[in-house]
Amino acid sequence: MTRARAVLLYCAPMSADSDRVGIGVIGCGGMGMAIVSRVLARDKRFEVTAVYDPDERSVARALGEISTHPDVCTDHRAVVDRPDVNLVMIASWNRFHADQTVDAFHAGKHVFCQKPMATTIEDCARMQRAWRESGAKFTLGFTLRYAPHYRKIQQLVASGAIGDLISLEFNETIDFNHGGYIMGDWRRLRENAGTHLLEKCCHDIDLINWITASRAKRVASFGGLDFFVPEGESHIERIGPSPDGKEPFQTWRSLVGKNPFTSDKDIFDNQVAIIEYDSGVRAAFHANSMSAIPERRMYLQGSEGAIRADLRTGTIELRKIGWDTPTLDEGLGRTDGHGGGDDILADELVASTLHGTEPSAGVLEGLESTATCLAIDEAADTGQVVGMGRYWGAFN
Repeated sequence: MTRARAVLLYCAPMSADSDRVGIGVIGCGGMGMAIVSRVLARDKRFEVTAVYDPDERSVARALGEISTHPDVCTDHRAVVDRPDVNLVMIASWNRFHADQTVDAFHAGKHVFCQKPMATTIEDCARMQRAWRESGAKFTLGFTLRYAPHYRKIQQLVASGAIGDLISLEFNETIDFNHGGYIMGDWRRLRENAGTHLLEKCCHDIDLINWITASRAKRVASFGGLDFFVPEGESHIERIGPSPDGKEPFQTWRSLVGKNPFTSDKDIFDNQVAIIEYDSGVRAAFHANSMSAIPERRMYLQGSEGAIRADLRTGTIELRKIGWDTPTLDEGLGRTDGHGGGDDILADELVASTLHGTEPSAGVLEGLESTATCLAIDEAADTGQVVGMGRYWGAFN
């Protein structure tokens, strides 16, 4: 039997009456374990059988959250090669996603991978090839795709509620403590995580790719590191400690925990971008890492009306163009920072693993988001308008 044939057999949907579904966890940090714990809570057949993380502190914390006694492996290959692992869940540094995912596919395992898919277009293409050859399922952690808030917006646009979509603006302006965490964490370096846009905002780019139902045609961008610089350290004293005595910009738990102002870093703390899609839709995006008024907001203008929405407040407003037309409340209410998407993602991951259903966000969505982010950052780094043809030509 050839290796390819064996993989295809191994990756067939699991029987509904399977006694156990083994999970191999690669990367035991908070983001990864948040999804693992949700999967375990949904079906008792799922069990963590092996874990790997190069940081012993992360492993120890993960073992404290798991009721069973998984084996601790010394590298990711030891996880993916185990016969008692059916689903590999990856939440490692972004630079490692490609190798770990490809090795998991070659071992015949289904894969869940945290966003972003990878940090280069070449790695994305490798992942796509390995996925196709394996016959396995690949779920990407684009949690916002699963959020009812954004599913509602996408349904309204797709149904023609505002006519033909013409233009839009969207943003992600994060709380100053969240930004401080990123600037003092491993994500501060492109070699580890890619750019800030790719690491943090690929969610948002994916949403607009989905809502426009189109691919980006050309992009432009400007960005910089203007706040989290050594000269900005005086803001710590200006703001003062939190009510519970924590320093500003450093309230989030981090295993790295560098000073966000004096740390070595090469990512932007603010960026703007414009995108023109094949469909003719034009979009403007704003990202900022030191916000006093955090938002994840959208304003979508169509030929017959407009939608204004913000995930943080749970609001969705729709108004038709006309005289004294009413503003309709389509909001679903406030939930959490991911709009309740984590729970729905876990539901779909369980269904995909057990029954072979297609995930809402997989290889194609990951490729398109990564390519768009990389092109935007190329535009910011070079000062040029960047056409997307070279990126789309890298994969089928």
